Formats: sequence, C-alpha cells, structure tokens
Amino acid sequence: MSRCFIVAIAIALPAVSSAQVPAGRPTEDPRAEARGHLGPFYVKPSVFLKDVGVDGNVFNEADEQKSDFTLTVAPKLDVWVPMARRALIKTTMAPDLVWFAKYASERSFNPHLDTRGELYLNRITLFGEREYLNTRQRPNYEVDVRSRYVEDTMTAGVNVALAPKVTVEVAARQNDIRYDDDQKFDGIKLQHTLNRETRGVQITGRHRVTPLTTLALRYAIAEDRFEFSPVRDSNSYRVMPGVEFAPQALLKGTAYVGYRSFTPLVREVLPEFSGIVAELGLSYTLLGRTNFAVTYRRDLTYSYSELQPFFIDNSLGASVRHALGGRFDVLVAGDLHRYDYQNLQTAALDALTRVDTNWNYSGSLGYRVGRDGRIGFGVGYAQRKSAIDSRAYDNLRVVSNVSYGF
Repeated sequence: MSRCFIVAIAIALPAVSSAQVPAGRPTEDPRAEARGHLGPFYVKPSVFLKDVGVDGNVFNEADEQKSDFTLTVAPKLDVWVPMARRALIKTTMAPDLVWFAKYASERSFNPHLDTRGELYLNRITLFGEREYLNTRQRPNYEVDVRSRYVEDTMTAGVNVALAPKVTVEVAARQNDIRYDDDQKFDGIKLQHTLNRETRGVQITGRHRVTPLTTLALRYAIAEDRFEFSPVRDSNSYRVMPGVEFAPQALLKGTAYVGYRSFTPLVREVLPEFSGIVAELGLSYTLLGRTNFAVTYRRDLTYSYSELQPFFIDNSLGASVRHALGGRFDVLVAGDLHRYDYQNLQTAALDALTRVDTNWNYSGSLGYRVGRDGRIGFGVGYAQRKSAIDSRAYDNLRVVSNVSYGF
C-alpha cells in the first residue's frame, strides 16, 4: 500500500469513524460534550493527577527494592470544530509529566497528540486519524526500564451505508515504533528488536440488530517490517466476528473473538503462529449503583528478547465499583497477564520454556467531584512470577488519583 496515499488522506481528513453511528452522520455532538466554545471551537479541558504516592519498587527489582515518592500530572484538552454538520475535526492533547522525588532519571515529559476528522457525504463517511505519542513509560509488563520511544499512527478510510442497518468500513493503517538509540534493557538495544513499521487494511461489516446492539465481522491483513532485525519480518491476517453495544445499553462495550494466522518471511528462523485471538471490554451497571467490568485480550506481542522474538499475551481483568451513597464509592480491581514466550527455530532452544505471569490488585475509596471528577485513595500490589529468577518481583504502592473536568 502506498505510504504517500495514507499520509495525504491522514493530513486532509484526520479522523476515525464511530461504530455505533450510521455512515453519513456525525459520530458525536460537540455541543453536548464540550464545556464551552469560542467561535467555531468547542473545548473540554480536564486534568488528572495520577499515582500520587509511594512506589515501593521503582525499578521492578527482585532484590534491593528502591522506593520513592512519585506523581503524574496529566492535563487534557479536547477541541472540536464542526462544519455545518458536513464535517467534524477533533483534536486531543494529553501530555503526561511524570515526577519522582529521589530518582531524577525516572522523570519524564510525554506528549500525546491525536487529531481526527470526518467528512459526511449522505450515505458515505470519509475519515482519517493521526496519533503521535512520545513517551518514556513502559510499553507493557515485559520491559522494566522506562525507555524513550515514539509511536506514530495514521489511519484513513471510508464507511458506507449499504442499507439502513448495514454498513461496511474499509480502513488503511500505518503504525511506526521507534526507540532511541541509547535505550537498552537486559543488555539488548531495544531499537534492534522493537523498531518496526506495520501496514495493514481492515474491512469491517456491521449489522445493527437493535438501536443498542450491532453485530460485526472484521477481516484484517497486516505486514510487519523491522528496521534492524529483518528476520522478524512477517505477514498476518485475522478474521474476528463480534458484537458492539451502545453506551446507552445496560451492557456496554465490545467483544470480538476470532482467528489469526501469523506467517514469518524467514520460516527457518521465526516460528509460525495460528490460533484464537480476542479483544473484549464489557461493563454492566446493576440497579444504578454497582458497576461490573471485565476485559480480555489474547494476541501475539513482539518481545525485546533476541532468542524469544514474541509471546502470546493472555490478559484478563475485572473490576467492581459500588456507590456507597451520596458522592462516595469503593473500587476493587484485579488483572492477570500471562506471557507465553516462543523460541527461535533453533535446536539449542527447543527445550527452553518460559512463561511470565503478572498479577495486579488494587482497591480505592473515592469521592466524586462535579459531573465527572473523582478523588481516590487506595493501594495497589503487583507481582511477577517467571522461570528466570531475576525477572520475578513484587511491588506495593500507596497512591491517590484525582480527575477533574472544568
């Protein structure tokens, strides 16, 4: 697929369309979402104070754990520009400022910018998106160092209403991940194993069964190309049926389960993979007071390791939030991440089996402020188990979180 084609559309129409809104119509109403406006600009500012408290194991070490006081300031600004109900441009600026009292090496500023736009032509919506992230936060539970990397994603496509309840969406996507040259973990330069470019096309058909429920089918193809490790280059496709529930439904969210085929270009070195993959995020509110939420993900994820190039990620999470009356609530959550590593196709590694398991538990007491703000005080505990002794660790955090929308 042409890089110039994606860039041109992403610049002209930076956006992504919504699954629950028919083609040819605005996906959201800025007049309802915004807190104020100046001329054609509708704005919604908010601020988050995250993880304010003590991190009991700053570097995720098995021994000689080091603790520190930390906080993250995360302002956010949403800006909408509607154009006579024929087009909509939305920009979100959400940088993070991470501060540690003792370990200055862990401090960072992490800009995040997302610009999206849509053009409505009767039964057709043209859309595109440009998302830019420059961060030193850990990408997942595998890499323990806070490494600087840039992730640049562009999406462009079209959504067509074939019938009042049937739509087809075609989207092209390009994702670039680049680590800085001096970033290392476990003696490995992260750019050598993780710098890559992913290009793909996804086709999604949707049938709106009821105003709140939509059945969908996704088909996607993608190619991964590694800048410094071409033996990791691969092509893959996936087919995923699913169901989508509108935000107004009692059961909210999406659930997709399907099949993925992963084929390396150098099959003598990189192992193949084919099997079930899933993306699920659902929530349910009981009697208007208790909210239950569950998430699940199963898919292939690339590893920093030179000998074990990827792992199968099985991640399950659950949470319960209960209103105590007035403005108080209590939140309890837990999640499990199981990383099943796959070896290179060499005889020396045939007997090597590695599975890392990450557990996370948290609980907090909160007080709601305004329409969508919250002040929470709680504790969290994380634990990793691994066949490699130096990879095992635990961490106790005592933190508070504050969110407030102006």
